[in-house]
Amino acid sequence: MISFQPPSFQQHRLLRGGHLQTLATVTPTGPIGLPTQKHTVELPDGDAVVLHETCPRDWPDDGLSLLLVHGLSGCHAAPYMIRLAKRFHHQGVRVFRIDMRGCGDAFGLAKQLTHAGRSDDLIAALDAISGLAPHSRLGVAAVSLGGNQILRAVGRIGSGADPRPAWFDQLDRIAAICPPLDLSRCSNNMQRRILRPYNYYFIRQLMSRIPPGVRERADFAASIATNRPRTLRELDDQFTAPLSGFADALDYYEKSSAAHHIESVTVPTLVLAAEDDPVVPVDCFDESKHRWSPAIKRIVSKHGGHVGFIDRNRNCWMDRVLADWFLGDGC
Repeated sequence: MISFQPPSFQQHRLLRGGHLQTLATVTPTGPIGLPTQKHTVELPDGDAVVLHETCPRDWPDDGLSLLLVHGLSGCHAAPYMIRLAKRFHHQGVRVFRIDMRGCGDAFGLAKQLTHAGRSDDLIAALDAISGLAPHSRLGVAAVSLGGNQILRAVGRIGSGADPRPAWFDQLDRIAAICPPLDLSRCSNNMQRRILRPYNYYFIRQLMSRIPPGVRERADFAASIATNRPRTLRELDDQFTAPLSGFADALDYYEKSSAAHHIESVTVPTLVLAAEDDPVVPVDCFDESKHRWSPAIKRIVSKHGGHVGFIDRNRNCWMDRVLADWFLGDGC
């Protein structure tokens, strides 16, 4: 068992409750302000992801290379991606912020949609990072949907469902923050009327960011001809599933949920969640719901919302936890 213990957390007194904690994280942070190098990583199907690298001066060859993975409708410039990159860079970590296919600087490079099951895209990104830093320790910190992707990837490798990459022994540890690892349960939760504003927000963001390569597809034209989706379940049924080769939303959820693979995770892993997360129900992290690998440390805070965790000093407690997890003396 992993003995890691996080620092204590007290939520901000004016940001009480999951909704306020969640909304408090969307404030723009501005550009990263660090020298950055871009790497385009081609994928087997012709699409690509983009890595944004910030490397500290005098970074040692055997230092830590950390891949930061965004969530739904995010990109390399999301506030939490900028914030975490700065923190880890100043602590001597070589950081790679990813733009998943169709997101950020990969917007014009995709004919396929990103989705929760795109684990292979993260493996391709880690392949590229390993090539750039062959002697480096590797880490992955993945937020929300990205958390599902990395848990699914590592679990499938651990079970033998996917081949073991040459760099896998260099993967020191990973972290998944508020991952929707049971996609069907999360989708049912989002059907609630009280969460309609979240549905509207995500749908508006996703529909406005559909890559031109996807819009040119005949099957997209057929999908867009029907009524506009009102919930994320309807969006997955109408767009995500059929455009990605799934029979329907339920088939997509079943085949893409990390919950089916977490018992096979062999890499030391932190899963960070909150009881008051309005997007990912806390019972997704119950021991009774899924078989959990002993390599996974689950930390479920009473407060924090969805990727919020704003403390009484208006700092993000999540950032401190991740720094301790990746840079601490042990598990």
